[in-house]
Amino acid sequence: MIVIYQIVSIKATMFSGKEKYKKLIIRVLQDEATVEEQQETERMIDRSENNRRLYNSYRNLLFLTSSEPVSFDSDKAWSRVKSRIDNATGPLPDLKSRKYTIRKISLTVASMAAIFLLAFGIFSLLKPDPKMIELASGDIVVSSDQLPDGSSYSLNSGSVITYPEKFTGHTREVFISGEAFFEIRHNPEIPFIVHASGMDIRVKGTSFNVTAIPGDEFVIVAVNTGNVVVYPANSSFSENNPLLTHLSSGEKATYNHQTQNIVKGINDDLNLLSWKTGVLVFRESRLADVFKSLEKKYDAEFIVKNSEISAFRLTARIENESLPQVMESIALIFDVKYEIKGNEVTLFR
Repeated sequence: MIVIYQIVSIKATMFSGKEKYKKLIIRVLQDEATVEEQQETERMIDRSENNRRLYNSYRNLLFLTSSEPVSFDSDKAWSRVKSRIDNATGPLPDLKSRKYTIRKISLTVASMAAIFLLAFGIFSLLKPDPKMIELASGDIVVSSDQLPDGSSYSLNSGSVITYPEKFTGHTREVFISGEAFFEIRHNPEIPFIVHASGMDIRVKGTSFNVTAIPGDEFVIVAVNTGNVVVYPANSSFSENNPLLTHLSSGEKATYNHQTQNIVKGINDDLNLLSWKTGVLVFRESRLADVFKSLEKKYDAEFIVKNSEISAFRLTARIENESLPQVMESIALIFDVKYEIKGNEVTLFR
């Protein structure tokens, strides 16, 4: 088998019009020529500098990749050689100084490939990593911001997100501490991965909420649209991994740091995104649960003096009301009293 590479551009003159030498040159390069043919070729090369340059050019264009005998059509090879000849370059080592066997040429090609791979590897190692961007929300909610791929995220107060200035490679990866909502631009070829305090979330295009509060026992992922896959960060992503948990719209997964178990369930929390929307919705909710949501919304602490108050149930929608307005409504509905001092709210009868 002959593989022809165009290493240099050659402009050549036929051996003084002697077309009969074309097959002879290729037979010599193939190491198939008889002793007489080799001698004739050497005499022809010594006859003129043009002949020597032409021989060296053909030798440079023909690289044989196997040391086994090959079937060879010299006419076809000649046609392919002629199609690659354009310009001449300086002289190369001639036939007298060295015999070029198939094995030697093959080793040359292998060496060139090794040098290229080594150079590529060194370039990869020296290539600087992308600049990392870290955003901390502090005491505010970051309502919407964009990632390098066009995906968007919202960040709850007290949260931190870290991501590269530009996504490179075969994945898009970010790190989250706190709570965030993601809307991921669909790209089936480059998965999006969120590293969230011991649990990894892998998606291709979807929207979901991640709660990974530092110090909390659990990490919670709730899917709004599309599908995601979650798994412990210390395990690899593989379809054969039994720890993979697939989630669809309306489902959630809870990861336990202690046991490293993931529990799948239905997301029945109407106020999961209230930190983002500013809206609280209650449907026959126990006041004990209502107070937990109000604590987050108004950064307050509720103290209930009478336990029966916590068991009362409320159906309501709270959006732009102030904390005193909300407490006034609760006091009227359930005939209870309250007192607000600083960020403390006390209820009693």
